[in-house]
Amino acid sequence: MQTIEIQKGVRVGMEDLINGVSKMETPALERFLDTLSNILDLRKSGTASTRENELLEHIEQVVPAFVKQRYVELHARLQEGTISEPEHRELLQISSFMEEKAVERLHLMAELATLRKVSLKELTEQMRSKRYGNAEA
Repeated sequence: MQTIEIQKGVRVGMEDLINGVSKMETPALERFLDTLSNILDLRKSGTASTRENELLEHIEQVVPAFVKQRYVELHARLQEGTISEPEHRELLQISSFMEEKAVERLHLMAELATLRKVSLKELTEQMRSKRYGNAEA
């Protein structure tokens, strides 16, 4: 029976993997299948570097800059205790939006890690190193 290495030294049998995937909620399963489909398409087409560039661009732009800025402003007001009720509701909406986008970003990063044949942790370290140099982030 074929096994799959999840991360270095951790192997899972194909049947166990399928059993685990079958228990996923439908939206998560759909995203998982989309990611697998993209990976398969890339392997068949041989255009991994183009897809890598697309993924990097999407990863950096998942949350628009103006949303991040508004979040920072509202969060500062919350910390200061000067936030109004409408602003607090807006902060909660932005927080919820950012959580959804964090999941989307994670899926994009997982696909990129797969393309590069590295772990998600290693990809994160690569991206941090590229962004901040050798400084700790």
